[in-house]
Amino acid sequence: MDENLHKQMVFDAKRKSIGVAYLLWFFLAGFGAHRFYAGKKGTGIAQMLLLFSIIGWLVLVPWLLIDLVLIPGMINDKNMETINELNGEARGVRSSVRPTEPEQPARRIEADLDPKREAMLEELRKTGYKRERRDNSHVYR
Repeated sequence: MDENLHKQMVFDAKRKSIGVAYLLWFFLAGFGAHRFYAGKKGTGIAQMLLLFSIIGWLVLVPWLLIDLVLIPGMINDKNMETINELNGEARGVRSSVRPTEPEQPARRIEADLDPKREAMLEELRKTGYKRERRDNSHVYR
């Protein structure tokens, strides 16, 4: 239990905020500050270099507008990378909500789940997170 609490505290300290990323985009977008914050150093440097070029503005402006949509995904990827590091997994391996192989166990920080919740999660994993549609045709008659 102590180890999980420690992992949670470290994650809370390293967690990135989508709101902070948007503020960085709003005030320092041309310098790629939001990308540096999300751990994307290469593209942050590219945005900074484009800022200092007049022709680069033709590429930079649409790119920054597209970043408005991409920021939440970048921050979530960075947070998942932090979780994977805390769990001792290889860096650079992207985690997904549903494992790619059925035998692969789900990744989570919490160690103890009650049996009822564990059974529900296992059922969701088996069905691919799809629920059967209820027949509500009698409601509209």
